[in-house]
Amino acid sequence: MHDLDRKLGTLFSDIARFRRILFDQLATEYDLTHVQVFLLNHLHKDDGLTQTDLASRMDIGTVTISGLVDRLEAKGYVERRPDDKDRRAKRVWLTPKMQEVWKKIGESMRQMNEVTFEDVDESDIEHLITTLRKARQNLQVRLNGTGA
Repeated sequence: MHDLDRKLGTLFSDIARFRRILFDQLATEYDLTHVQVFLLNHLHKDDGLTQTDLASRMDIGTVTISGLVDRLEAKGYVERRPDDKDRRAKRVWLTPKMQEVWKKIGESMRQMNEVTFEDVDESDIEHLITTLRKARQNLQVRLNGTGA
């Protein structure tokens, strides 16, 4: 099992790192990093989150989120607006400029996946996705304290 542990750890780390590097290369046109796109993806799914919500979903500190939002706001990709229910909170919204760029980011993601899975059968990819979703679920259950 020790050899399996080493192989899996190395594979997961390498794939994640290589994908981040490749995506950063593909996204230079938009002056965005993979972390910024990760934040934007959360807003794309659920626009108008608070910075605290974003920090929680991304599992990073609120100070880090604030810096990311500052940089994205300076580029014109997001804007902060007051929260209707909490005067202290600000919500983060995608701008129309970001909506236009989002399609191009999707193309970069498609290119990255094309490179990642070149010469891999579609059925193998689907099986991998199913397996990784199960692995993610197992880890989430354990981390939430509901697993054995």
